[in-house]
This record gives sequence, structure tokens and C-alpha cells, in this order.
Amino acid sequence: MKTLAIIGSTGSIGKAALGVYRKNKKKFNLVYLAANTNLKKLNLQNIKYKPKHIFLLNDKKKALHYYKKNFLNTQDALSPNQKKIDYIISGVSSYDAISVNSKLIKIAKNLLIANKETIICGGSFFLNAAKKNNCKVIPIDSEHYCLDFFLNNFKSTNQIKKFYIVASGGPFFKRSIKKNYNISSVIKHPTWKMGAEISVNSSNFANKVLELFEAKILFKIPFNKIRIRVEQTSNIHAVIKLKNNFYLPIMHKPRMEVPISDALNVVHNYDINQKNFKFNLLIPDSNKFPLIKLGYKILAKYGHIGMVFFTVFNSRMVNLYLNKEIKYGDISNSLVKAFENKLVKNYLKKRIKNLKDVFESISIAEKIKL
Repeated sequence: MKTLAIIGSTGSIGKAALGVYRKNKKKFNLVYLAANTNLKKLNLQNIKYKPKHIFLLNDKKKALHYYKKNFLNTQDALSPNQKKIDYIISGVSSYDAISVNSKLIKIAKNLLIANKETIICGGSFFLNAAKKNNCKVIPIDSEHYCLDFFLNNFKSTNQIKKFYIVASGGPFFKRSIKKNYNISSVIKHPTWKMGAEISVNSSNFANKVLELFEAKILFKIPFNKIRIRVEQTSNIHAVIKLKNNFYLPIMHKPRMEVPISDALNVVHNYDINQKNFKFNLLIPDSNKFPLIKLGYKILAKYGHIGMVFFTVFNSRMVNLYLNKEIKYGDISNSLVKAFENKLVKNYLKKRIKNLKDVFESISIAEKIKL
């Protein structure tokens, strides 16, 4: 029986992971469930799933007033002086996840991760630290899981000509873009059920740009060999183009349970409905969605620090939009203008050498006026 921990169990990734666990209880010993601050939901999960221990990542004040026989403080739960856990699924969000995941690689044999900030900002420093700690990092975003699966099973990688990260196109792919779209229209994703921030990112292709950055870092893909395509049913997640011009689409039903199940080596029953199955692979309009063009430029010209700045700038603008402080169209416009700013361009000349530089770059990007 393999040991399993789900960190961020009350979020969307955590809930999908618990769904997989529920169907495979006999194969796993559930060691930890952890939430960020939501003690109420965590306690309900504690009663339902009966993990060995639960803990909170934050909100120490609330934790101090809470007592359960299996409740741990965060320091003890994340202590490296424990037997390594076979699988840890991390559903922690935002920049907090960088420090959390940096601790998890010390106690995990396999870390299943879907957090963009950790991969993009942590970059090779995070991946090298995982390797040093004998922890295998498994990306469970569908696009990266598909690429990872392919690269682990296809021997002739020198035959690959292009990698395509595939998007659904979001709610506006075939509609005109209006500057003042309201939030309910923007987050109405046609195929995925996601949180508000990632839904906004999907609507203007910011999410796909972030996935380009992740793929570049995870698989060391040259900037000119990776591009974005659209398949509106969301059944295709990546496409490999070979040098002989053969195209190999990688498909699965658009549910997070699929890559999670496969990464845990358990069977799932989420199959694509092949009745009248059709798909079109489309090239998105980079004039209509200017963040695509910006993403390619960052890959080609600015490297890691450009990826970090884009990630931070985008997060700031999306939060302003969700708080109704700016209009929808301001997100893309402000991001494009930011990378034309002389101050930003000066910072982009710097090279990130370690994790300390990463956090310093994040701090700088958080303070720059957009």
C-alpha cells in the first residue's frame, strides 16, 4: 500500500484528487490532508476520509484554538525528519505554493503539482532541488502531463520538430473581444470548471502563455519549437509534430482526475465519447489575443526573468479585474505596455541566479506601476 498526502485538499485540485482516492482507497494509506485556512471544510474531509493527520498551512491563530487527536502543526507535518511519502499531490495556489512545494520535495518521493508559480518562478532551481532530494516532479496540468507521458515513452525524441500546447479557446475565441466584458461572461469557460482567476486567464490566452513557460522549463524545449494551438472540445491537450511531418495528437477527456489517476498508477473510467467525434486544430489570432505574441517574445528575448515578470504582472491585473478596479480589456493592454516600459526593460536585462533572486524579482514586479 502506497502512502498518499493531499495538500490543498479543499481546492479544485484537492477535490479531484480526493475523488480519485475515494475510488482507490485500498491502494493508498492517506497520511495527510491539508488546507490553507479553511478549517471547516478540512474538518469535514477529516470526518469523511479519515486521514492519519490533518493540518493547516496558514492561520496559526485559528489552529491554536482547534484540537483534534490527529491535528498537527505545520512545522511537524512538513518536517524533513520523517519517512518519505510515496505520493504528494499539491493543489496549493499562488506564490505561497513556491515555499510550500520547496518543503514538500523534501518529504515526497513523487510530487504531483499543478501550480504555475512554482514551476515558472522556481524554474530550474526548484527542479534541481527536487532532484537533489530524490523527488520526482510530475506535472498534472493536462498539457504538461501529456507531454511528459509522451517524452517518457517515445524513444526517438530527436525526431520531434514542434511541440504544440493546445487550448480550448475560451469563451471568446469566435466572438469579438470587448473591453468591458463583465466577470460572469469572462469566467464562463466552455469545457472546464475552474476557479475565477484561471478562467480569466483562459479567456485571453494568458493561461496558455504561462503553460508555454512551464513547458519550456520542464522539458527544456527551445523557444522556437513550441507554439499554441486551439481545439475547442478540450479533448486534445498536446500535439507533437515530427520531422517527417507526422502529427501525433495526445487526447483524453477534459477532467483533472485523468492525469492524477495516471500519475498515481490507478485505472480510471473517464473515456472520450467517440460517437460523432470531430475536432479541428486551429491557429489562434495573435492580433486578437496579443498575449500570445507577447509570450513568444518573452521566450525568445527575455528568458526566465521575463517569465517571472509576466506571471506577477498578470496575476496583479487579473486580481484588479476581479475586484472590479479595471476593465477586462485593461488586462492584456497593460501587460503588453508593461514590457515596453523602459524601467521594466532594464530589469529584464538581469539574470536570475538562484531562488533568492527569484523572490527578489517577484517583489520588484509586484511594486512596479502598471
